[in-house]
Formats: sequence, C-alpha cells, structure tokens
Amino acid sequence: MARMYSLFSSSSGNCTYIGDESSGILIDAGVSCKKICTALENAGIPLTAVRGIFITHTHTDHIAGLKVLTKKLKVPVYSLAGNLQILAENDKVCAECDLRETDISSPTEVGGYSVTAFETPHDTPVSCGFRITAPKGASCAVCTDLGEVTEDIHAQLVQCRLVLLESNYDPKMLKLSPYPPELQARIASDHGHLSNQACGREMASLVKAGVYSFVLGHISQHSNTPTLAEKSAVQALSGYTRGEDYLLTLAKPEGTGRAVLF
Repeated sequence: MARMYSLFSSSSGNCTYIGDESSGILIDAGVSCKKICTALENAGIPLTAVRGIFITHTHTDHIAGLKVLTKKLKVPVYSLAGNLQILAENDKVCAECDLRETDISSPTEVGGYSVTAFETPHDTPVSCGFRITAPKGASCAVCTDLGEVTEDIHAQLVQCRLVLLESNYDPKMLKLSPYPPELQARIASDHGHLSNQACGREMASLVKAGVYSFVLGHISQHSNTPTLAEKSAVQALSGYTRGEDYLLTLAKPEGTGRAVLF
C-alpha cells in the first residue's frame, strides 16, 4: 500500500510526502529545507526518493523552504500556471529550477504517481489541492486552505481512500483569538479556511460515499486545538464507528514521520 507522511501541518508551515522509500512526491515546502530533509530522513525516506514538488499556492507557510529545497534536490516543481509565474517572478525557486505546469483537465505523471490538481477557493491569486493515485490504483488527496468545499472539490475527494482535510478553526475560539477583526473575517469567509464544523460535514458526506481514512490538517494554533478538531469530527460522524467505518488521525504541526496507509 502507498503511504502519506504529514511532515508539517499548521499555519506556520506545511509539507506532506506521499510515496515510499523508493519514489514519491512532496506537496508544499512551507518550512526550511533543513527541516524538511531531516523529517524525511527521520521517516526513513531518502532524499533521492523525492521525484517532484507540487505547490498548492504561494502563501509563505507553503513555500518558505522551496528555493533552497529546489537547489538541493534538483527536482521539478509542479503547479498551476499562475502559481509558477508567481514563484518565478518573486525569486521563490532556484535559478535552474525546472517549473512544470499542471492542468486541472489531465493528471501529471511523476515517479509512478498520477497527480490531478483541482482548484480551491482561497485568498490568493491561484490555489489548488491535489488528488494522487498510487501505482497500484489507490488514491489520496491533500486538501487544505479553502473557504468552502465546492462540488468540484467533493468530486475529487470522493474518489479517494484517504483524505488530508483542513480543520482549521473553531468559530468561538476565532472570535476570541488575537487576530484583528478583518483577519477573522477573512479566515471565516468562503475564500478563507474550513472550520471544524465544515470539515465534519464534508467528512460525513465522504464516509457515506465510501471514503475510509482521514487526516485532519492545518489546525490553527491560535483559533483551534487538536482536541476540539477531533471532537468535532467524531461528532459529525456519530452515526459511524471509528476504527470500523472510518479511520481518523490528526496531523501535528511538526509530524513524527508516521505513515498513514491508503
């Protein structure tokens, strides 16, 4: 079975590895190159296994380590055309980096994995998630930084066995958070982030359709807690039995390298 490693997941930095010890891809590079390389090594993944880096969008917590990482790994960077333009124009990749456009109409083949991009509503010029199909046919998705789940997004997630889905904020905590009112409004908008409740509703819809495994990701350190996110998800799935009808884990801000199979 293929594996997903949530190496980093929070408002401070995001990076996910999907693959095994011989081949795989990175989704985002939102912490330093040193941290990413150390996390991969701790997970038993040699750097030579990384065949490409896919970027969801160009906020700092998704690209902070990208320039140094591209210089070290010397692998292509993939994303929608608008993201690639922003990366190139703002010196976010090394000079010799091979930038390759992904298209939402057709998958991109990298290292034996088939990667399909889908657009996500977020407050950045271009934003997307990715559905990844492993060599043996099972699929997973990385879907964070979105204000709402659209029909097109749901259509991608429902094809997966495993979904890393954003559970960013608790509405009550957001109102009491140190964020200024305008930032609170942006986070809660339909181009901001998913609340625990919105995440739970989508999970319930996905479980009903046969999706089995979930990782809660991008949990805010200022307007949420892992306990609240987990409790909300379990409540949303109260008609199902955890461990039988579905599996649920939580991504940590700095992961332990633990693999989730799909």
